Amino acid sequence: MANDEDSIPPMQFYGPTDKFGFGQLAEIWRTRELLYSFFLRDLLIRYRQVVVGILWVLLQPLMGMLIFMGLFFVLGTNAGSSTVAFAPIILTGMLCWQLVASSFRDAAGSLVNYRHVVTKIYFPRMLLPLASLLCAVFDFAIGSLLLLPVCMLTGTGLVWSTAWLAIPIAMWLILFCAGCIAWLSALNAHYRDVGYALPFVLQLGMFVSPVVYDVERLRSLLTDRWVWLYEANPIATCIGLLRWSLLGTQLPSMLGMAMAAAITALVCFSGLAWFQHADQQLADRI
Repeated sequence: MANDEDSIPPMQFYGPTDKFGFGQLAEIWRTRELLYSFFLRDLLIRYRQVVVGILWVLLQPLMGMLIFMGLFFVLGTNAGSSTVAFAPIILTGMLCWQLVASSFRDAAGSLVNYRHVVTKIYFPRMLLPLASLLCAVFDFAIGSLLLLPVCMLTGTGLVWSTAWLAIPIAMWLILFCAGCIAWLSALNAHYRDVGYALPFVLQLGMFVSPVVYDVERLRSLLTDRWVWLYEANPIATCIGLLRWSLLGTQLPSMLGMAMAAAITALVCFSGLAWFQHADQQLADRI
């Protein structure tokens, strides 16, 4: 007579087996309609009962640009050019930083804000931080409409021969943000300290990145080695590349761009792997 234990089939695990998280990309593509629903919901919630409405997307970078222009005019610090001509450079940096800060801030708390849904039904949890990123991209696209009138008012000509490169450069910045929010959203779901520390980190990051100044001033103060390390920051490199493609400023160094590209790839791949690992315990820890 056969042993009963021999007739019991071995246990099988039917959950996700890709520890690097690449399966999440295919799952996100299959559920892209749900991603659009989350994006539309977040967008409507953001601008519900707002009198000015979507004009806030234009007012934020515009007011930031005017404030820093006034500050530079009072201090007499304008990076070697007139304060008015420096306006498109500041605006480009403000738009990029608004994309980074808005996506980081909203995506970090996206899983926690939807914990009542996460703990009840299964869906690709990556859709929640990605929906927040899409809202930030929407604001970035609307705010970019300010560049042409600001350049016309300040007498700064756009470099039309390289302006089309602004699209892949912006995609690079969005890709880096996607890798960062994969880390931040899952970390904040496990450790709420991330949500408390993030505003302080973003405040420091605005001054570490060339948001309201250009890299030409740093090149006159730092050695090449320190400039390369500075340009290894993907945010700094993307801002520099956007200014080069649109305004004709100096191109970042090749070594700095290569280091920034390597860091972007590392952040994206590690973010996918970390989110996949954290997702297995997310419903219990959130």
